[in-house]
Amino acid sequence: MLNAYNGYKKAIKALIKVLDVLIVTLMLSMVGVVIYQVVMRQIFEKPPMWGEQIAVLLMIWFVFFGIVLGLEEGLHIGITLLVSKFPKKAAYIVEVIVNIFIMILAVLYAWFGYGMVQTLINTGATRPVTGLPDAIFFLPVVLTGILMIFVTIGKLAEQFVNRKEMQE
Repeated sequence: MLNAYNGYKKAIKALIKVLDVLIVTLMLSMVGVVIYQVVMRQIFEKPPMWGEQIAVLLMIWFVFFGIVLGLEEGLHIGITLLVSKFPKKAAYIVEVIVNIFIMILAVLYAWFGYGMVQTLINTGATRPVTGLPDAIFFLPVVLTGILMIFVTIGKLAEQFVNRKEMQE
């Protein structure tokens, strides 16, 4: 059991490293597109028609992947001030409940995001300027939900493995 947990933890760390690089790449790409768009508009008076849609797409992707990164690193909004006043056993229970709620949210992201992506694929909806499928704008919701499930399972496993230390 402990070997499985350690393997899972290594997989999550590898995933987070990949997400770090991906998020930085997406953010830098978005900044590059916005700078290009501003320069073309202000200096050459010929802004690219595709600039805004691509910048928004990149922002959506890096923000949703940032949610997963924030979840793994504990950067999400928490109730630590309140929980720190509880006895250790009660704080442990609250942390488990919070992770269960996060798991439910992740499942909802994946489920309803998938439904939206399927609907958009079936209708063939595309963006007017770029011609990109609308589904690509909703795909990060599905991926974020799946990755959040993966990360939350690891957090719940960690709480289970370390339950005695957390309650003392």
